Amino acid sequence: MGLKSESRGTRLGYLWWIIEPAMHLAVYYLAFGVLLKHGGDDYVAFLLIGIVHWLWFSKSIMNASQSILVGRGLILQLPLHTGIFPLAEIFRDLIKQIIVVVILLLILSIMGYLPTTYWLIYPVIFLLQILLTLPCAGLVAALMPFIPDLRVIVPACLQLAMFLSGVFFSSDLVPESFHWVLNLNPAYLLLEAYRDILIRQQQPDWHMLANLLAALLLFNILVIALFGRFNRQYARIIQE
Repeated sequence: MGLKSESRGTRLGYLWWIIEPAMHLAVYYLAFGVLLKHGGDDYVAFLLIGIVHWLWFSKSIMNASQSILVGRGLILQLPLHTGIFPLAEIFRDLIKQIIVVVILLLILSIMGYLPTTYWLIYPVIFLLQILLTLPCAGLVAALMPFIPDLRVIVPACLQLAMFLSGVFFSSDLVPESFHWVLNLNPAYLLLEAYRDILIRQQQPDWHMLANLLAALLLFNILVIALFGRFNRQYARIIQE
């Protein structure tokens, strides 16, 4: 229902799922690839992979951020667990992303990056991104009713995070002494893993991904506990 209502709100409907990443690609390629002369022969594919997966992450957080406030009518009427509201938004964006990913892989194939056995690793990295998106979006949604200023803070933080997550650059442009900072950024690790298997045709850094998995599982547990702690307070908060 959410996907249909979203598509009916625009003239082009479902086409926006494809047009939006394409627009971002055009703007950022013009800025970084043409004007700043950054990147090489693989830069279009490099940038496309970064944009497609970053947009999924950022839009899931933004769409889930106010889901509890939007669902206040149901919360006040029914004894629902508030966690289902951000979860529903994340699931809706997940369905959209699966379609976009299929199109991305087709485009990469047309560009000459033909499927290899490394592409079979894609679902593993995709799952890790889901495990990253769930607690990030859930945390913002859980805190939004208590801290309304997050409506302004979250978009600004996502904008900053985009420029720090390797969407536009590779580690070659960063001094080696600062690589440890990049390796602490889960979004950067995931984007590099996507690029490793899709365009570089090599194994991702499994050690880094294993550490990331352990950290994400802990993060998910903490956010679930947070919802359990505050679940009964939302009905009172959203009435004020």
